[in-house]
Amino acid sequence: MPAPFSKSGCATFLAPMQDISDAPFMAIFADFGSPDFYVAEYFRIHEYYEFEASIMRAIMSRPCGRPVCAQFIGEDEFYMAKAAAQLGKYPEITMLDLNLGCPAPKIYRKNVGGGLLRNPDKIKSLMRALRSEWGGCLSVKMRLGFESALEFPKLLDAVLENPPDFITVHARTVRQLYRGAPDYKYIAYAVKHSDIPIIANGDIVSCGRVREVLDSTSCAGVMCGRQAVRNPWIFRQIKEMLEGSDIFRPTLGDVRLYIDRLSRNILAKGGVLHADSVLKKFLNFVGLGVDPRGEFLYCMRRARGMSELLKVCDAFLLRDPSIPFADTPYPGLCSRPNHEAICQ
Repeated sequence: MPAPFSKSGCATFLAPMQDISDAPFMAIFADFGSPDFYVAEYFRIHEYYEFEASIMRAIMSRPCGRPVCAQFIGEDEFYMAKAAAQLGKYPEITMLDLNLGCPAPKIYRKNVGGGLLRNPDKIKSLMRALRSEWGGCLSVKMRLGFESALEFPKLLDAVLENPPDFITVHARTVRQLYRGAPDYKYIAYAVKHSDIPIIANGDIVSCGRVREVLDSTSCAGVMCGRQAVRNPWIFRQIKEMLEGSDIFRPTLGDVRLYIDRLSRNILAKGGVLHADSVLKKFLNFVGLGVDPRGEFLYCMRRARGMSELLKVCDAFLLRDPSIPFADTPYPGLCSRPNHEAICQ
């Protein structure tokens, strides 16, 4: 099945994020400005794999009627093929992604995710196995290499030997995690050297950045993860930019409403220990656009309990709710603490 979008234009994707990309979080984007596609957290495929109920709920939720792509991470061809055949029995699931990019050390040390970028022959055999059993749209999410971006041409050829229907390229290596500037010239290389759509990923911080990446690479779309956590209106803004219409500019008051949605989602799950710590995982990104000195981040990280945490949010965001929320993260601030591997 070909990609459900053209090689030209700009398809938008919400990236998969560990412990974030559930159905309620996707629903926020349905209200704030939906991407064209969502990607769910991965199913870890091995001898004793199962399709986790929470991930299946996210895939089946189809926010705003948009497709949610399933995702596999694994290294065993037999079980990957078996799982693909089993997943194919669900007519609602039309898209499957192979994870070749997760940079978390606990993942790549098991030779899955980004760890597979050390083994082009294994990539070829996994793609053959998935193609043999999966009849829907098949995609790959990859990085430029494990140690060096110089590995990218060889890795791209390995992926294209049994070609997916599109490829998402995070323009960093596995070793970089989320540090340093992404090198978009390799995305331009992938566009030039393949006949399928290429999606750009890595520091898609604003609709202005999207325009730069589209113009410099001729990619078919963009995928946004951490920056969408920071700014859930980013897909709406991208659409407005492409249409040439007025671009929505959220205020701190709008951000406070977003935080209220996040906190309600967390509390609605029930039985969540340290709900304030869960919310802080989001606020570490949101806070990058609240104030240039990072005072919100400082106070938020020291709040104890959900009540105190929300009081900090009120103090900073409702003191003057008409203040614009920064379009891009303020320079010098850090999303900390050790959430570098949040995206899959």
